[in-house]
Amino acid sequence: MATTSQRPWRQHRRTGAIALALSLSFLLCGQAAAMALAGRTDNGAAVDLRSLRGQVVMLFLWSTSCPVCLDKQPELRRNLAGWANQPFVIVAVNHDAERADYDRYTRLRQQLLPPNPQWIDLWRGAPGHRDDLGPLPAQAPVTVLLDREGRVRLRVVGRIAPDLWDEVAALVLN
Repeated sequence: MATTSQRPWRQHRRTGAIALALSLSFLLCGQAAAMALAGRTDNGAAVDLRSLRGQVVMLFLWSTSCPVCLDKQPELRRNLAGWANQPFVIVAVNHDAERADYDRYTRLRQQLLPPNPQWIDLWRGAPGHRDDLGPLPAQAPVTVLLDREGRVRLRVVGRIAPDLWDEVAALVLN
């Protein structure tokens, strides 16, 4: 038999369960929608997420002033190499306020690394760039994983956990 002191605990548990259910339904509803992003690469090639349908897309939103962002890029490139010739692409969207910061980093990277057709660079401040990403943190990367239909499957702010690549594998191989 429950005592009076146990009932508030049950009420908190029920309230917590309702809050969790609402949070999960919000996340699932948010994941069902497709994202919008369009722009041009440094070479002038048009990029639109709609044209990438049929491929798994990882959006990597980063800034040159973000140490974690810079630290994660070699890992992303190594993993991308493992998915060569697979329906997988990384769209790296830089959101530096100044184009010169992005250009300096890009020139250095181009001197050190060979180009990869599965890695697409965009600068968010470029004329004609449009997206529905909203405000982004300056000191943390944001990674968004889209399935082949362009729906958001996962959104990570900060460091990317290694198990994210399991989700990539499940989407690419199915």
